[in-house]
Amino acid sequence: MIVNTRPIDLGQKTNILLKKSKCNFIHLPLTKIIKIEPSARAMQNINNLSNYDLLIFTSQSAVRYGAEYYQAIFQNDAMIPILAIGLATQESLKKINLSSVTPPKFDSDGLAEVIKEKGYKKCLIFCGEKKPRILSLTDIEIDTFPCYASHDAAKIDLSKIQDQDKLVVLIYTQQSLEVLVRELPRKKVQNIILVAASKRIKELSLKYGFKNCILADSPHDEEMIKAALIEN
Repeated sequence: MIVNTRPIDLGQKTNILLKKSKCNFIHLPLTKIIKIEPSARAMQNINNLSNYDLLIFTSQSAVRYGAEYYQAIFQNDAMIPILAIGLATQESLKKINLSSVTPPKFDSDGLAEVIKEKGYKKCLIFCGEKKPRILSLTDIEIDTFPCYASHDAAKIDLSKIQDQDKLVVLIYTQQSLEVLVRELPRKKVQNIILVAASKRIKELSLKYGFKNCILADSPHDEEMIKAALIEN
């Protein structure tokens, strides 16, 4: 059985793709996304868009909850380049008529590469309430616009998967991995196959005692599911 651990809203596309593959799967969200009201500092940043030469959206949720603030202020004749961390984020921007580019690698390291290559000096990042990792990967001036929070799911019913002999679990974020480790009986950890969305998550999974962790070719649903089907 394949376990989709994405939040309810973000996991719907994953569910559709899993259904198309005709595999046995379950959607068991380990986290949930909620909108937060921008702070006074964040609103000050958005009201001074002309100070920035680059905008970054770090997730689909950043687009869903942050793009409206940008759209309310920006001028068509003064468009600032937009960098989306991945294809799903780029697609979300496209749906609201905002064009963007993606880095060669769909992670914070990829964002840092683009910043260095293009010589950007100051950027505004639309992100969650946690400090984005990109802050530690570049020396340029970066401001943030936190617009959502990712919380651990309140009720996680692991009874739905306890009796399964083989579980292939899709892990997209470090937070989801940590929730899984906390909720899962220790003896079950070694019997699970993880499909990790990033090298960093795979490395963390080994520290938490998982013996089988596959790194997907990319963090996108299609590649995650492809890797899971091979193991299922």
